[in-house]
This record gives sequence, structure tokens and C-alpha cells, in this order.
Amino acid sequence: MAVTINDVEYDEKDLEPGVANSIRQVQNANAQIASLQADLLNAQIIAQHHSKFIQDNLPKVEGEAPTEAADVGADE
Repeated sequence: MAVTINDVEYDEKDLEPGVANSIRQVQNANAQIASLQADLLNAQIIAQHHSKFIQDNLPKVEGEAPTEAADVGADE
């Protein structure tokens, strides 16, 4: 199997076993990072949705001006 690193193509059978293993580890790590980023984005969307739902469905308080969406524990 061919592997391209820094625009140079290598045949995997010509690589040291440790190098081939490290290539797989980098590929696995990159795939995991992409998955975690997608999970984080989904969690942020869910938190925003539920924060807006909470704010939109709180009981009305007389004399109080409407506020923006609730921040229910976000660290940002």
C-alpha cells in the first residue's frame, strides 16, 4: 500500500515496522479528533436549542423585559 508523506509516495512494505505503526496511529488519532469535533459541535447545538427552548417557555414575569436565550452553565 502506498503512503504519501510531505508529497513523497512510499510503499508501506519499504517502511520500518515502527514507522508503519506510527502512520496508523496518526491516522487513528486524526479520525478520533474529527469524531470528537463532530460530537462537540452536536453537543453545542443541542445546548443552544435547549437553552432557547427554556427561555421561550419560562413563565412570564410581569414588569420584566424579555431577555436573550438562557446561558445554562456554558463555560464560554
